[in-house]
Amino acid sequence: MSNLSNQIIKAGTFRQRAKRNNPRRLPWEGSLAIAILLGAWVWASRYSTPMFFPSLTQIFTNIVALLSTQEGWASVGTTYARILFYLAGSFVIASLLGLLAAWNRHIERFLLPLIELKQGIPALCWVLFAIIWFADSEARIAFVVVTSALPTFFYQSRDALRSIPRDWVELVHSLRPTPWQKARILWWPAVLPALLTGWRINIGNATRVTIMAELLGGISGIGHELRVSQEMFRMDQTIVWTAVLVLFVIVSNALISLAERHYLFYRSGDGVGDNVN
Repeated sequence: MSNLSNQIIKAGTFRQRAKRNNPRRLPWEGSLAIAILLGAWVWASRYSTPMFFPSLTQIFTNIVALLSTQEGWASVGTTYARILFYLAGSFVIASLLGLLAAWNRHIERFLLPLIELKQGIPALCWVLFAIIWFADSEARIAFVVVTSALPTFFYQSRDALRSIPRDWVELVHSLRPTPWQKARILWWPAVLPALLTGWRINIGNATRVTIMAELLGGISGIGHELRVSQEMFRMDQTIVWTAVLVLFVIVSNALISLAERHYLFYRSGDGVGDNVN
């Protein structure tokens, strides 16, 4: 069993080095899209009132002003921590439910109607439910984020476990592995792609519902700052807080992509997209 593990590790190291020697280039199409967007904003700011389209200079000045205060960083840190912490909680709960559903058909038939019912209720309704049910603002936000991300994590974990070919399971069992070796060689590589996909999808969803919950029922965080900016008709501050959220999603997706390149190195060059210019 140890020889098989060593061969897998050596093969993975070779593929990782080969990929590092062939880095991806920054796509010019994305740079062009951002340049067009910025150009359109500059044009609109010249022919419209700053209340609707503030200039890029004004936006940059507000970025420096808002993020140079302790209160500004506290709002950013509060929202970021809420998204990651409550999303991790939803991931643990949904993964355990997905494991139980993949293991037992009766449990799956019990859980599926509840999951489908949850999917049919809009996120805004869950925010209103949380405001009515919970007096504490933190409990409201936690409830909304956990419930919004749960279906995606549930389906990804359940389907990933069920998609493992039986031949692979029998092959690994024939080598008489320990439980740790079985999890490391069979279960972990099989479910990791789906779990990373679930995180990539839910990062954006959790960010949106967290801001919605903070906006409607919170007293701190970026959502609360957006509500204050709206009440003061400060479009420049609204753009700043929105940019902070966009940066969080971009960095989070970049970290997930880094994890995919590190752990899923064996998939490089196997996709259809690699053959498209």
